[in-house]
Amino acid sequence: MKVMVATDGSPAGSAALKFGARLARLDPSVALTVVTVTPEDGASAPAAGRPSLVPADRAMSSAARTLSREGVRAALERVGRRPSEAVPDAISRHADRLGADLVVVGSEGRDTLSEWVVGGVALRLIYVARRPVVVVRAPRRRRA
Repeated sequence: MKVMVATDGSPAGSAALKFGARLARLDPSVALTVVTVTPEDGASAPAAGRPSLVPADRAMSSAARTLSREGVRAALERVGRRPSEAVPDAISRHADRLGADLVVVGSEGRDTLSEWVVGGVALRLIYVARRPVVVVRAPRRRRA
């Protein structure tokens, strides 16, 4: 079984990654691929005064640490996004290219009613993907 996890390094992306890692740990036949979406050239410039790691580098570094802690091996890939292509479309395109049996994505929810239930990227991915999609919610923050 081929499982592709899309992450941006956010808490929701990390939750999706942990879900995918648990699947791989429970079933040794799972081939796990972790992706992050970048602009077409594969990189994005860091903001002025920010550390030199671009968002994709941070997401992949975080994913590698999580997978190591979970004791799971996975392929880590960057998915180049075409200039007019939305992130969910790039995720779906890559899942098709891999022949993924399952796509896992995180959701933190947003401000509008539809995005409050399922995040914007996750919601669009559900509509455009030709493969099954699992949406993993980020853990809720506890109030002090």
